[in-house]
Amino acid sequence: MSDKQSYKQADTLHQAPTQKGQARRLRLLETAADAFLELGYAEASMQMIVRQTGGSASTAYQLFGNKEGLLIAVLQRELEQLRADVFPESLCALPVAQALTAISERLLAYCVQQRTVRFYRLVMSECHRMSQIADYLREQALLQIHAPLERCLRAACARGELAIAEPAQAALMLGSLINGIAHEARLDGGYPDGPPERDLAACRYGIAAFLRAFAPPRA
Repeated sequence: MSDKQSYKQADTLHQAPTQKGQARRLRLLETAADAFLELGYAEASMQMIVRQTGGSASTAYQLFGNKEGLLIAVLQRELEQLRADVFPESLCALPVAQALTAISERLLAYCVQQRTVRFYRLVMSECHRMSQIADYLREQALLQIHAPLERCLRAACARGELAIAEPAQAALMLGSLINGIAHEARLDGGYPDGPPERDLAACRYGIAAFLRAFAPPRA
């Protein structure tokens, strides 16, 4: 099995089958996330993470395979939480201007968090040693961020609120807009109080421009 295949399957292999096992898996992920962020990937060993969590090392290796597999599982959990926080199903049922403004501000708030910035820096520092992580994260960004955005845009098009020939590309454009606005936060280490007004203003301006660009033609 290739490294890329193993990364794709890291979130589905060796899932804890029992409630107790699931609770232990969650504790390992929480401990590992804290250790990776505090010490860095290289210094945070599996043995140390297991020791802090309690239990046996063999169970940790059965669940995650190795330290790379544990990191992938940690990142997967973070992205799944992002999707749950940013894209609740109720938002896409709102008028598109309201929905996209709320989604973009939630996504921006997530991106500028200090914890998110620390994960971003961690991944950037390790990609040159574990190049497949970059491919994995690109796939997960499509799944957890761009796919929900695309569904929201398609729903708005179906209601006649937007006219977009390629919703998938439009979703990528929106994601890139928010990513660009969050860039300065990554340089500064993140913002403990959320995005500053200048970033929120840029976000709202971008959404307004997007809505004008894809407004349906007037009869």
